[in-house]
Amino acid sequence: MNPNSDLQLVPETLLKKRHDLDALQAKRAAEAITNPRVSRKRISDKSKKVKVVKAETILIQSRHRKNARTRFNRVSKKGMQTRASDKSVVKTKVWDSVKEEEVDEKELQQEKEQQDKADDTASDDDKEADEKNDQKLHKIPYKANSIGATTVFAVLIRPTIHTTPKPVKKTLSTLRLRRMHEGVFLPYTDATRKMLHLVEPYVLYGMPSTETISDLVRRRGFCRVDGKRVPLADNNVIERELGDAGLICVEDLVQVLSSASLDAMEGENDGTFGKVTKFLWPFRLTSRKSKFQSKMLDLKDGKLYGDQGEAMNGYIREML
Repeated sequence: MNPNSDLQLVPETLLKKRHDLDALQAKRAAEAITNPRVSRKRISDKSKKVKVVKAETILIQSRHRKNARTRFNRVSKKGMQTRASDKSVVKTKVWDSVKEEEVDEKELQQEKEQQDKADDTASDDDKEADEKNDQKLHKIPYKANSIGATTVFAVLIRPTIHTTPKPVKKTLSTLRLRRMHEGVFLPYTDATRKMLHLVEPYVLYGMPSTETISDLVRRRGFCRVDGKRVPLADNNVIERELGDAGLICVEDLVQVLSSASLDAMEGENDGTFGKVTKFLWPFRLTSRKSKFQSKMLDLKDGKLYGDQGEAMNGYIREML
């Protein structure tokens, strides 16, 4: 019988790896004895990077900081003036019933102009197809601002970098908007409206529907339990934390968030709406544009910020 039959075979690659690790440990131990104050981490010449900032970049950052500070001071003293209406504004959007998506009115006008030029040479079949396309499009009215709403949903859409003034950062922190693409529910009071006006270039907000609130809570809902972020996977968590307020399930949370109570409208945080917003962790959403779209295709949101009214429902669904 072979005496080596009970020995376990070890791959050669593993033996080499063990040998290299043993040699590295022995080398470090010898260096620690000879030079005890020398750190183990040695920075090579390749890892040293020198960051060069152009003078034009510094001037642009300084200009942005100055303009943001000037705007914040102007809005805090004089308000939004004519930039925000105190009355409900109703606009219309063109909806394609076949594709189930919104159509840009400018593109429609350009297509109609091209069709008018080609009507003289168009056949009867082409005219019938154009009539069918017109029947698919419907104009739907919607509220373009949040006047009259009790609850709004606000999302931080721009990063707060070193060019952002400190008062803006403090106001965003008061609204619990500290990370990019985080959203919170807020009672739409006079104080909340003024704070949203102060940080409007950084925030996208509007009045969500009950269906959108339900999707948000069910798909992206997390709660705060003992200072930890816990997913809303069970109604027992809601009953244990908010049972004193009469809330035992997700439907109760949606009902409270969809219509802020009188205590929330008066600014009391101890009411039911305040307890629910403290219980819910800020919703972490995704960007409307992917990195490929924003960098490679250079697709940007442009002037998309501020009060969007009922159109906020579509933006929330894009970020879910």
